[in-house]
Amino acid sequence: VAMQVSVETLSDLERRVTVQVPAERLAKEIQDRLQSLSRRVKVDGFRPGKVPFKLVKRLYGDQVRYEAVSELMEHSLREALVQEKLNPLGGPRLEPKTLEEGQDLEYCATFEVMPEFELSGLENIKVERPVAEVTDQDVDHMIETLRQQRVIWNAVERSACIGDRVCFDFEGAIDGQGFAGGKGENADIVLGKGTMLKDFEDRLVDLSAGAETGFDLTFPEDYQAKEVAGKVAHFQIKLHRVEEAHLPEIDDAFAESFDVKEGGVAALRQSLRENMERELRQGIKAAVKHQVLQGLLAANAIPLPRVLINSEIEQLARQLRLPPGANDERAQQLKTYLFEADARRRVALGLLISQLASAQNIKVDDQRVRDHLHSVAATYQEPAEVVRWYEQTPQALDSIRALVIEEQVVDWLLDRAQVTEKTSTFTEIMTPDKSSALSPVDQESAE
Repeated sequence: VAMQVSVETLSDLERRVTVQVPAERLAKEIQDRLQSLSRRVKVDGFRPGKVPFKLVKRLYGDQVRYEAVSELMEHSLREALVQEKLNPLGGPRLEPKTLEEGQDLEYCATFEVMPEFELSGLENIKVERPVAEVTDQDVDHMIETLRQQRVIWNAVERSACIGDRVCFDFEGAIDGQGFAGGKGENADIVLGKGTMLKDFEDRLVDLSAGAETGFDLTFPEDYQAKEVAGKVAHFQIKLHRVEEAHLPEIDDAFAESFDVKEGGVAALRQSLRENMERELRQGIKAAVKHQVLQGLLAANAIPLPRVLINSEIEQLARQLRLPPGANDERAQQLKTYLFEADARRRVALGLLISQLASAQNIKVDDQRVRDHLHSVAATYQEPAEVVRWYEQTPQALDSIRALVIEEQVVDWLLDRAQVTEKTSTFTEIMTPDKSSALSPVDQESAE
């Protein structure tokens, strides 16, 4: 008697296969195993191979039955999946229905399958390509930023004003009781930067070194530390130092501090301009790529396998060095909360890109893989070592191949998209607004 197989569609991607294996097949499997065992087994008082079959069955029957059922479920499920042309994603969940002796072996296997879909809307993808150049003003702004990074703080005798750095001790109490984060020694803040609450910083303005003061402060209702939100605290302050910012001169010494050995400020400006132009090209490429991929996603809402989403969530958590904590329910909830949206996006893009590459016969361009590999390696001290490591680490090389095929698919889509140009600036392109912020996947791919 042949085994019986039925398939139920539980949702877009979930399938439940019920398999019924005839009792005779299971009984024969158990019988064969017991007979094989009776020839090998050693039992006190009997010569090897002469142990009565009934005794072998009594001693080993349960164990043999367990092994036979396990193996038969594995074999029969493989046969059933081939017969029904089903390809599970991840391990199927098995639930035995009957395990009674003398009855057919019946069980269910539940699993997800890959979504089947046709791509659509590719000609309607709209892209605004930003057009900008690095201006002298952009370079001036960058030099000013570098000056701010090299600021020197000098102690002054006068009272503090906005822009000064102050060093102080503070202790706060609510109804006479201290609270978490309410006490600090030798705290350093730049007034006006918003490191602490504005009302708090305002009380430090006009104080000089050595001054002591006390004041009441009401925490905002929406303050992040819920236990003090909306409450009044009394603070005692002791100011140790007031320091004034001194920005370095833009001269040869300043240029030299950035490894510009010859040519002084003019050479520094030229070096900055070249870096900024490279960043701008990458920024424009990233902005265009983001729009192309968003367009592809918007035009193709496809069902996503949960098993792939969960696997992507784990990978994102590993990249951020979060502890696996797989059995900890709260850790799982936190990971889902943090990474679910990004994981769904990555899985959807992965499926769409792979389908498009396959449908259009887009094969990975080995020269582009080499170029990409060398540009990644160039950012390290020993580029040749990095290239060698990638070439000997298949998984790492696969990630570069995946990025290259993704870029080739983006190029293919871009040739068919509706592209318009939009005048922009270096600053706008390098600091995209939050609504169109690049996801990590685009950032990484654009580099």
